[in-house]
Amino acid sequence: MTKPVPMQASKWLKIQLLADLSEMESLFTALEDFSIFISGAVMPKGGDITQQQFLKVYSHYIEALKQGQIPSESTYRQMFGASLTKDPEALFVVPVGADRQLLRIGRPVLQLQPHSMDYSPLDGKFRAMVYGLESILWGIQFSYPQLYQDPETKEPLNVDERFPNTVLYKNLQRWVRNHTMPTPFLVDGKKVNVPIRLGKKCLPWINKHPQLLLKGIVVVE
Repeated sequence: MTKPVPMQASKWLKIQLLADLSEMESLFTALEDFSIFISGAVMPKGGDITQQQFLKVYSHYIEALKQGQIPSESTYRQMFGASLTKDPEALFVVPVGADRQLLRIGRPVLQLQPHSMDYSPLDGKFRAMVYGLESILWGIQFSYPQLYQDPETKEPLNVDERFPNTVLYKNLQRWVRNHTMPTPFLVDGKKVNVPIRLGKKCLPWINKHPQLLLKGIVVVE
C-alpha cells in the first residue's frame, strides 16, 4: 500500500463569513452529511468532533460579540481551524506516541480558518485575513481547492465531482448566496460594500461589535 502523503493543492476558492448562531446551525443542516476533524495539531486518539461541540464554541464566540466583548482566541482558534469532509478517508492518521495522533489532509476537504479583517484609511479598503492587534474578528474563512496533485502520478487534477467534498463546497456556496450578503460598511461618512459576507440575522446586533465601535465603523442596511 502506498504511504499517504499530505495533500498538494492550489487555486483555492475562499468565502469569509460572519453568521449568527442560528445561521451556522442552518448552514450545517444545508451541508447535510459531513464530519468535522481537527487537522494539523497533535490530539488525543479518537474520532471526529461533533457538530454540537463545534456549535457550542461558535455560540460563545458570537455571544461575546453581541455583548460588546472580544472573544478570547484560545477558546475558538483550534475549532475554527477544523476540516469538514463527507469522506473521512480524505484525512489520514500519523501516530504520535501511544495515545496521541496527528491528522493530515490527503485529499481535498473544506478547510476552515479563523477570519479577521482590517480597514486601511490610506486607500479606503477592507482586506480579509489580516491578523493584528487592531484587526476585526469576522467569523470563519472556508477554503476549497480547484487543483489537486495526484500523489502517485504527480498529475494535476481538476477538483470536480470526482471528489466527494465538491458537493460540500457547492452546498456552502448556495447557502451563502441565499442567507448572507456582502457587508455594507459606513466609514468616514462613505458607504463601502465589501465582498466579505455577513449573515442577515446579524444585522440586529452587529453594530455592538467591539472592534467596529473602536474604529467608528458602522454596518448599514
